Amino acid sequence: MDESKIIDGIVIVNDRDPRESVVFNFRSWVAIIRAIMVKYAGKTEDEADAILMNSWLVEEALDDYMAIVVRAHDLDYHWAMILAHGECYWWRGIDSREPEGFWEWEEQYRVDHNLESDDFIFSDEEPAPPIATDAK
Repeated sequence: MDESKIIDGIVIVNDRDPRESVVFNFRSWVAIIRAIMVKYAGKTEDEADAILMNSWLVEEALDDYMAIVVRAHDLDYHWAMILAHGECYWWRGIDSREPEGFWEWEEQYRVDHNLESDDFIFSDEEPAPPIATDAK
């Protein structure tokens, strides 16, 4: 993945229904997954970066609207554990539940590192009706 593409504020419109769109804060999403891998999976920053940047999760993130929906479906903690420990990591005794204090830590990490509070902001608004004008 070209790191210059990992930015916040990417708007992706559903090609099947243009009324649906999502603002994808890609930079914030990648940063929080990296931080979770370091804090909770015992990876170094370099290991976490290498895993993330070479993963299908990041490589294919901007493919289309459904790629974003798939990523938004699971929690950042879950994605981090999958990347760090592999699919079905919970079968190997790694707890799939967020550790105590996780949500407070994540919120503070986002503040401390100037990350967006929401990775995905979905919209399915109807377009505004046309404005009627008097042509007299």
